[in-house]
Amino acid sequence: MTALKLVIERECSSDHRFALRRFVCCEPGGPEWAMDPQRYIRGLNVRRQPSDITRTLLVVAGADRSQDDVVGFSEYGVAVETTPEHEGVYQIAYIATALKTRGTHLGDLMLSAVLMHISDDAWRFNRTPLVLAQVDPRNKPSMQLFSRFGFTDEGPDPDDTEYRILALEFTPQEHGPYLASTLAYF
Repeated sequence: MTALKLVIERECSSDHRFALRRFVCCEPGGPEWAMDPQRYIRGLNVRRQPSDITRTLLVVAGADRSQDDVVGFSEYGVAVETTPEHEGVYQIAYIATALKTRGTHLGDLMLSAVLMHISDDAWRFNRTPLVLAQVDPRNKPSMQLFSRFGFTDEGPDPDDTEYRILALEFTPQEHGPYLASTLAYF
């Protein structure tokens, strides 16, 4: 049954481990490029979070965090630290939305929130304002999502030519504490 739901952003925590194991972002037997993120998200060990990686979720909040319904997942961070000798870079490793939410543009909300967090981090820590994403070009929804946000296709990844490198230079800005939220029908 389709209903209006409040979707909010939360940091991923060990309270979400069971909800992540149930996360479905593609049809059963879907293409490999769609199955890979689902397997990764379902297999995450959220009890140990690396310090250089941020994981956020879009959820329909439950009575407590362990009862949240996860409808979006992102993983991003500093891939190469900025130093006086060279520029650094941020990397968006995953943006995924639940299959049941397709067509609601929650991916746009998730990417917008990630970019706000990265922009704030670059402003606070004087890091290079450049973010990269590696996307399988057969994943048309992801290619279109990143394109809508101004990412440019830099060509094949030299280390894995099946994937494209998408890049965005941005202006660092202070955003302070920010949590995304929206109303969505699904």
